[in-house]
Amino acid sequence: MKIGLQLVLVSFAALVPLFAFSQVDSPQARRAADDSYGDAFVNNQPYVKKAELPASAPVQPAPPSQKTAQPSHDEDKSAVTVKWLRDNFPRLQERAINDPSEANVTAMLLVQRLILDKSQRYSDAVTRVVNSNPLVNENNRVPFASAGSRAVANAKYSAEINAVRELKEIGGIFVFVDGTCRFCTMQLPIVNALKNNHGLEYIVVSTDGTRPKGFSGQLVKDNGLFRKLGLKLTPSIVFVPNPKRYSGQQDPNDYFIISQGFYAQDELVKQIAFAGHNTKLLSDAVMKDLDVWDRGVASNQDLQTLRLDAENPQSIIQAVEPMLFKRYSK
Repeated sequence: MKIGLQLVLVSFAALVPLFAFSQVDSPQARRAADDSYGDAFVNNQPYVKKAELPASAPVQPAPPSQKTAQPSHDEDKSAVTVKWLRDNFPRLQERAINDPSEANVTAMLLVQRLILDKSQRYSDAVTRVVNSNPLVNENNRVPFASAGSRAVANAKYSAEINAVRELKEIGGIFVFVDGTCRFCTMQLPIVNALKNNHGLEYIVVSTDGTRPKGFSGQLVKDNGLFRKLGLKLTPSIVFVPNPKRYSGQQDPNDYFIISQGFYAQDELVKQIAFAGHNTKLLSDAVMKDLDVWDRGVASNQDLQTLRLDAENPQSIIQAVEPMLFKRYSK
């Protein structure tokens, strides 16, 4: 369906909000009156102004401080855990550098060896689990092998082309340019190629009323839409589904920003397809094809509602594996 994007652009008055400012007490005044303000700030504690005591009131002695709780004797402080290595290896290394005796250097190197051994054992375990559990193997989500990777990329690009062809049936694009923009001169032939190859209609809108160098096609002058949409750069491309003519103050159209700045054709196709996907303007079949890279990825809703107990690894497995599995089965 060829669409004549003959929309009447209307200007929109900018709204200037007014802000009221209330006076607050001067922090400098508080610091001058009471030095404890500075102490409270440095130690990140609530500031409490000292109460003035009557001259005759005796100063009460501070209550005896409670003894600090002693660490449990069951905790083995010498266990060579990651925390132990993180806390102690830098000390051993610094000691060996300051006093490179044979004992100091040997101790440092032996602990360094333990770090490397722990890393290797961890890496070996990760490899075993990845090979045995398809839910944690990224190769099962998007193939790493060159042939599989190319197949996925080609399928996605084909879906993007189909998305552009569907979108051209329900709308077209505005291309915002100006006369001094050299990238606009490069962008317009690419937009024209999209029209020739896929039928996507477009209209060129000049923000300053002048033509980019070398462009001789139809052009209209912007009268406020560029600013209304919050665009910052030229060229900018905006998709308009089901464009409607209007002449009053109320604009009935929806606008979806495709890009700001220059894009090559394949990237522009991707951006247009993403806009259609993100706004649910595409058919279910094309939406599913565009989701190829989303296979196996937990949804935002799942991630926001997920609750895990770090002290219970088995409960993590029981909670996360079913959540991921349903994303593979879509």
